[in-house]
Amino acid sequence: MNTLIKRHRISFLLMLFIISLPSCEKEIDVELRSVPPQLVIEGIVKQDQLATVRVTQTLDFSNNNGYPNLSGAIVTISDDQGNSEILRQGSNGWYTAENLRGVIGRTYTMSVVYEGKEYTSVSQMPPRVPLDSVTIKKIKAIDNPFVNLHFAIPSGDANQYYRALLFINGKQNPDLAEYVMSADMINDGLPDFQWSLMVFANDADIDPIKKGDELTLELQCIDKGTHKFFDSLVNAVGTPTNPISNISNGALGYFSACTTDQKIIIADWKD
Repeated sequence: MNTLIKRHRISFLLMLFIISLPSCEKEIDVELRSVPPQLVIEGIVKQDQLATVRVTQTLDFSNNNGYPNLSGAIVTISDDQGNSEILRQGSNGWYTAENLRGVIGRTYTMSVVYEGKEYTSVSQMPPRVPLDSVTIKKIKAIDNPFVNLHFAIPSGDANQYYRALLFINGKQNPDLAEYVMSADMINDGLPDFQWSLMVFANDADIDPIKKGDELTLELQCIDKGTHKFFDSLVNAVGTPTNPISNISNGALGYFSACTTDQKIIIADWKD
């Protein structure tokens, strides 16, 4: 997620704009102004897993030292059953709970206090929807494989929003698009739904998936606020706007209490 946030920083977009200007004989002086840093928070609570939160900060366009994890934040996760825990920061930079794990159906509140300012968010964990199977099909006209997720969409309002993650040989390719879907755009309750993911890379000459690759597909059931963030993230590409965060006080990022299911397959298809 942090890689995607980087794409939408104002400073980054300024650089893209300047690079894309057509060359001309006359040199143009452009006044570049510094952009104040913004806090970026990525909070995740998955079923049966320890809560994790990452706190970083956007940097000015003149700073090329990466996107450091911030220390010194007070990160708290609590649920609607009275459980609460202050997360500790590990060597990888993430703040991780020692006891608090995700439970389906509970509502979680995240609080991050950094430099005297508090950022909060609330997310309810939906029921889990299992992946039935994953298939791959390649269409000659497009010359790119489609990865198809097969699962049943339950009736009712509990499972309306989904996110899919694709890992190729254990790594999530940063060039791949975010995959999110709202079930309220289709018929309610489908016993055999197929979600086709078009897998492209930014470089048209590179095939992201090759035969023999190990593919890990993760289906996440997310809430409305998380869906809005990732949906706006996709739509914000190439625009000077930030995705719609579900965190208060102007922080970028998202907080998601979600359920997941995974399938691992070896990439193969008929040519």
